[in-house]
Amino acid sequence: MSSSLQTYMESPSQILEFLDRRFDAIDMPCFGNMNIDYISSRLLAFRDDSRWLILFNSITWCPAGEGMTTILQCVGNCVKGRQGFDSDRYLILGQIKYDEVPNDYFVTVRGKPIPLSELKIISRPDLFSEHEPNIAIALLENYREELLANREEYGKFIPDGLNEVLCLNEWHHPDWGCPPSQTESFPLIAEVLFTGNPDLYKPPTNPNTDWRFWFPK
Repeated sequence: MSSSLQTYMESPSQILEFLDRRFDAIDMPCFGNMNIDYISSRLLAFRDDSRWLILFNSITWCPAGEGMTTILQCVGNCVKGRQGFDSDRYLILGQIKYDEVPNDYFVTVRGKPIPLSELKIISRPDLFSEHEPNIAIALLENYREELLANREEYGKFIPDGLNEVLCLNEWHHPDWGCPPSQTESFPLIAEVLFTGNPDLYKPPTNPNTDWRFWFPK
């Protein structure tokens, strides 16, 4: 809905109906995606009196694409451009490259070389056919913040005048058997978007945003 026509805040039920449609259309992250490994994500919610937007800020491994990629996905009634992922909503903030000559991996975070010796890398051949996701997971311990998009990088996708009302690192995320409206978290997120009161949000009893919940696929 065009923000120029929107003069009131949608109800929580309308927000949830919108999110269910967007999830069905794969405009929200599906952490069980067979083509993208979601390593770690953050949810940011923004609103004003009539507009709302949720931005998913995710560190991913895309084996058929750019490798380690930070993907931004936006849903809401005031998204600039497409709902979900768009062609300009990804960043290369870290790189994991295999070099055949020394038979080793070259890792950087925002251009800074990261010695493999400082990472606690665990091999998981039962989960990943490649070693790179194991390195990406190991980077989370000390470099998660640097691998997530910062305000300057994601801010251009947030319309002027919206205020941040939630920042979550854990929540109950939907899957194909449980749409957003049936999760623990999104009905509460909808209430916060409707009222602007972040105190209405309570952490879920069973958050599932950690990568371990989505493997093996």
